[in-house]
Amino acid sequence: MKITSHRISPLRWAIIASVAIMMIAPAFFLRHSTALAASADGRSVIPGHIVPALKNLSPLGTVNASPAVVNDQLQLSISLNLRNQSGLDALLQAQQNPQSPFYHHYLTPQQFSNMFSPTQATVDQVTTWLQSEGLRVDSVAPNHLLIDASGSISTVQQAFAVTISNYALGGRTVYAPISEPSVPASLAGLILNVGGLNNVAHYHPLNRLAPADGPGGGYTPTQLRTAYNMKSLISNADGTGQTIAIFELDGYKSSDVKAYLSHYSLGSAKYSNVLVDGATNTAGSGAIEVELDMEVVSAIAPGATQKIYIGPNTNSGVNDTYNQIVTDDIAPVTSISWGECEADSGTSELSTLDTIFKQGAAQGQSFFAAAGDDGAYDCGTTSLGVDSPADDPYVVGVGGTNLQITSSSAYSSESVWSDSTDTSNSPEGVGGGGGYSTYFAKPSYQTGTGVNSNTKRHVPDVSADADPNTGYSVYCSVTAAGCSTGSAAWTEVGGTSAAAPLWAAVVTDTNSYMASLNTSTLGHANAELYTLFNTGQTYSAYHDVTSGNNLHYSAGTGYDVASGIGTPNVWNFARDAAGM
Repeated sequence: MKITSHRISPLRWAIIASVAIMMIAPAFFLRHSTALAASADGRSVIPGHIVPALKNLSPLGTVNASPAVVNDQLQLSISLNLRNQSGLDALLQAQQNPQSPFYHHYLTPQQFSNMFSPTQATVDQVTTWLQSEGLRVDSVAPNHLLIDASGSISTVQQAFAVTISNYALGGRTVYAPISEPSVPASLAGLILNVGGLNNVAHYHPLNRLAPADGPGGGYTPTQLRTAYNMKSLISNADGTGQTIAIFELDGYKSSDVKAYLSHYSLGSAKYSNVLVDGATNTAGSGAIEVELDMEVVSAIAPGATQKIYIGPNTNSGVNDTYNQIVTDDIAPVTSISWGECEADSGTSELSTLDTIFKQGAAQGQSFFAAAGDDGAYDCGTTSLGVDSPADDPYVVGVGGTNLQITSSSAYSSESVWSDSTDTSNSPEGVGGGGGYSTYFAKPSYQTGTGVNSNTKRHVPDVSADADPNTGYSVYCSVTAAGCSTGSAAWTEVGGTSAAAPLWAAVVTDTNSYMASLNTSTLGHANAELYTLFNTGQTYSAYHDVTSGNNLHYSAGTGYDVASGIGTPNVWNFARDAAGM
């Protein structure tokens, strides 16, 4: 019997539910008192919508003239607050505590909804109000966390009592509210975020185009497997029986991926699409990112089934795509190679993503996200910043290195990737993302040698090869993405968006290996990665990267915000995880 995860039994479920019910009561009274406090002026403010990146900028005037607003319509992603947040946090801690009876016992989506999701009554109350204000309710997520709505700019401004203005930011004209939105006091405490009131954040792929054996340069699957000590694991477990989700905001050409599989003898294609919010698999400017992700996963976990989740590159599209990965709950591991500067999002949107990732964690899902390609300056300015969603405590942030190998492809050395002379994207240069979140607190699992006293979330957690000069062999013929055709379709690609799918595939293989041993798999892996780092293991699971910098922070012994814990020694990592 292969065990992919533990689900909570009916008896344990009853115990958790009983505890949760006792904890819901104070939360209810807190919400009730908030509503009373807000009733004096008839409105309840929803904080967290002021975008930090616009802090020192002056509004330019009405948003109606913005070319980013299509037909005077705004698409909103309205997220609702969970019930019993403290109960969920307690459960998440217990699931990572080996001394707890709930260790690695995960919820189903239905169990999560029964205990923590907003009720149908809450959804009805909010949707009824939205419709009464002239807004159209387009969809409600199955877990009740998200309501997609739309309406004219004037209708949205009136409903939420905001003024939305244009701003000049980094050569773009963007729009955002000049004050926090509010709702009637009767809705106090129900709504967490009104996404779509601004268009400052725009997810972008985190890749970089650039001595290796790929037809167009770049490390081949064999070289990567040899360098990171993967061969023994893949010969025992190549991801067969596992499903990996790949988050995308663009399409791809199936023929490109098949050409890659054929050239490197990786077997037949094992992927299918999940299209979100009307998205189509149309290969556009970001197609090279999609194909990079799929090809790297195929190189490392050729037996795994890939589910390619494709959504529109909008606030609603991003939130809905993440949420569908979580509510589908068919993939224990997700790879994310798209991101945005943390300061480009209001804190309420960061909280929305955090809520989604928390549900995934409670269900035993792991998310590996690229940490960014502008080093410690993720916003592309001279100010320090980190990338979202790699900044989230329930996501594994993946940084970047320069990997050197021997003539036999064995591991030689690694240093943190950075290049201060490449200022094409950022005035400070390019490199593996890393630093400290300005919003999220440092999670309890983030401990060990090198983890300093800074109380904010440290990024990244781990790293892998990302330097375009030691990049990955990729096949892409989509001219809209800057790729060439024919034999020139082979190219070399780097960036932390290559490191993230590598790590996601490594954990997928590890899960496959652990399942073959009839032991529980890694589940939500964030804490497990640090447990392997902080406790004595039979094998050495990581390469400690101690040289180089990410344009600001330097590597050192143990953990550092340039390379995280380090890079994987894969066969050691898998055996340690199975033994743990």
